[in-house]
Amino acid sequence: MGIQTWLIFLGVATMTLIVWDGGRRKKQRLAADLPPSAAPEVAAARAHPLPAEPMSEQVVETASVETSPTAHFPEGSRIGLATHVSGNLVAREPVVVKGRIEGAIIAQDHPVMVTMSGRVSSYLEGHKVSVDGQVAGMVKAGDKITLLSQARVEGSLEARRLECVAGARIRGEVASVEPLGGIPMDAGTKAESGLP
Repeated sequence: MGIQTWLIFLGVATMTLIVWDGGRRKKQRLAADLPPSAAPEVAAARAHPLPAEPMSEQVVETASVETSPTAHFPEGSRIGLATHVSGNLVAREPVVVKGRIEGAIIAQDHPVMVTMSGRVSSYLEGHKVSVDGQVAGMVKAGDKITLLSQARVEGSLEARRLECVAGARIRGEVASVEPLGGIPMDAGTKAESGLP
């Protein structure tokens, strides 16, 4: 065999090891995230897997977006996609909202993230607030509010800094906690007359 054949063989073997190692690490992360009480259900689910059904376009879109923004988010409280909370949430740790909350979220000294599937109505407060879903009511941040491309906010925003990514929509008021050198905080943002 020539040197080219050996290099191709070596490349294929290396890629196989990388894929195998990635799958192994993914299983370890999933196992570490499960509570000990979930072990019997997981074992039963693995023994009798459900038949594969084609995924809808909406599920695929949600899965790809959900993993990206929260990948580097610190551990804390996570409101799952299928969770609906009616009431207030006061946290002394970071909060990630994938589900729906009808009430206030208060995590004054910690980051709060509302993902693309997240819905919050009433009041949202954190040190740094990131929104990629829908919020109706007041959003208040001690430092910075970041509105990602799928953000739909109806109400008022109050923070020292505001970052607004193209595609985000705001209907309401924007206020600065502390004026920064006379530059208006809402420069470059566009208030929409209606949200979809």
